[in-house]
Amino acid sequence: MKEAEAGGAEASGTSRVVWYAVWVVMLVVSAGNTLLYRAPFSGKWGLIASGLLAAMAGVMLLRERTGRRDRALGWMMLVVFCVAQLVMFARTSAPPSVKRGVDFSAYYLAGKVVAERPAQSLYDLPLFADGRLNLNTEDADSSRWHAEAVRYGVPFSAPYIYPPFFAVVMRPLARLSFASAYLVWTVTSMLAVFGGLLLTLSVAGVRVSARLALVLGVGLFGYYPLFDNLFFGQISGVILFLFAACLWLLTKRHDVPSALCLALATAIKLTPVLVVPVLIFHRRWKWLAAYAVFMAALLGFSVDQVGWTAHAEFLREALPSMSCGSPVCQNVSVVAWVQELFMGHVPVGLRPPEAIPAYACAVSRWVAIAVYLLLLGRCWKRRGEWLVVRDVVVMVLLGIAVSPISWWHHYTLALLPFVYLWGASARKGNRALAGLFLAVATNGVGFVALSAGNHVVQLVLAAVVPGLMIVVAWIKLGPGQCMAWQTSEAEGGVAFSN
Repeated sequence: MKEAEAGGAEASGTSRVVWYAVWVVMLVVSAGNTLLYRAPFSGKWGLIASGLLAAMAGVMLLRERTGRRDRALGWMMLVVFCVAQLVMFARTSAPPSVKRGVDFSAYYLAGKVVAERPAQSLYDLPLFADGRLNLNTEDADSSRWHAEAVRYGVPFSAPYIYPPFFAVVMRPLARLSFASAYLVWTVTSMLAVFGGLLLTLSVAGVRVSARLALVLGVGLFGYYPLFDNLFFGQISGVILFLFAACLWLLTKRHDVPSALCLALATAIKLTPVLVVPVLIFHRRWKWLAAYAVFMAALLGFSVDQVGWTAHAEFLREALPSMSCGSPVCQNVSVVAWVQELFMGHVPVGLRPPEAIPAYACAVSRWVAIAVYLLLLGRCWKRRGEWLVVRDVVVMVLLGIAVSPISWWHHYTLALLPFVYLWGASARKGNRALAGLFLAVATNGVGFVALSAGNHVVQLVLAAVVPGLMIVVAWIKLGPGQCMAWQTSEAEGGVAFSN
């Protein structure tokens, strides 16, 4: 009897070692292909090895006796890993992209201009005849912005479309060479994503074990928006960290630093302001006062550093041009989809069409505003539950859907609602949440849309991600979604317990 028990324990120990070995190697493969420039495990033999690893992990998941929730998480991360390796293999077969770091080029160039000539204009935007911004293109060779790029040795003359404050933030990095600054930015982005996820897990009350860290790590490095974010040098990882820090500090009842985090996020990119009404509904007056003070201070600092002219240009030129979005399949938002409905198809190229129906832009904006107000009304209706963090998280998710421009790399921010809603909410709606996560994490819908020749199929596929985001937001704001937490309004804060 004792020998049988000893044999079972030994077999169990061996299985555990094999499990860790397989998932560690999968993590190395996934991280190597995402972080390293030449994706060392993306060739034919790397794909074969990844397939064998995935098969071993799948067999172990079938034999595991862990909880249903843990197995579901393992299967989802395994699917993300497999699709990511297929995408990497496809990239090695295609001509190499020359656009690596194109978005960071705009940030870096703006930092250079502000550092040396603060009063210089930052906005030289390529526009269509109807005033829409011609996204996914560089400024013309004859433009002033292109001349600045040549002067400073920046490889791309991508237009700068962010608030002037972000250009001020980029000044320290602009002192480095472009290659060094891009490396520092990439490392900073990854650290911000790691920090943001750890804070989100803490807010959701999830204890991070070695096993969970491995599974989530494999899924994280296979998460398609993260790869896009790092490839283009986007800002979404930093915004993710600021949002997560805001929520974490909010749960600790540190209203002033929490408000500072969201104020910084708003000063860099305006869409975080969409969550502010939630704090009004929950009567977080101290937080709101601090947020208003910080926003005024950041604006004053930015005007002092850059001058008012750049801010006026941003309000008069950049914002109206961006508000119409870009109706192409890479822009996964309600605004883009409504415009595509008017066009009758989904453009699969990177450049938006030069002409759309004159009324399509206005209608798409009003549809997005209506969706936002509808969900905001649902937040107002359920404000008595005092689930302020839940409401903010849902608004973060909704903000991506209704933004005029939501490229795939912007969905790096969606990691916050995905992780929080998985860890903290009740089971109701989790199938829709899982479906949304897989659609976003793999970009499977986007890849199918690229190859679909039928316009009706394209329009249906383009509706999947923004539509699911609205459905998940609606469900998670409904009744029965506070099963995982007990909340109280003690001392004006929110207290959580498992």
